Amino acid sequence: MFDLFGDDGHDDRVEAQADLFNTLGYSDVRADHTSDYPDPEQRNGRVPDVTADSPFGRDPVIEIDSGTTTSKRDQRQLDDLESGIGPDERLVQIDDDDQLFGGW
Repeated sequence: MFDLFGDDGHDDRVEAQADLFNTLGYSDVRADHTSDYPDPEQRNGRVPDVTADSPFGRDPVIEIDSGTTTSKRDQRQLDDLESGIGPDERLVQIDDDDQLFGGW
């Protein structure tokens, strides 16, 4: 079925990332594009794909790209998120061809 409002593969990856955080013991897991989790809070006017409170240190703010390269639109989103994250957070970008936690 054609998804007029989003990318099913992207949304599946968002949900899988949130599920992974839950499995690893993160708390207050939030994910955009899914009904299983509450929406993440905005950072500098942008909503990240996944956020969670880490038991291991800095809290991840995840942005998952749906392609193998970063578009100008995606880069603006990343720049806005980067300038809006707190000192105890870390922005992580996951490209379409990366494994979950790519580059983590």
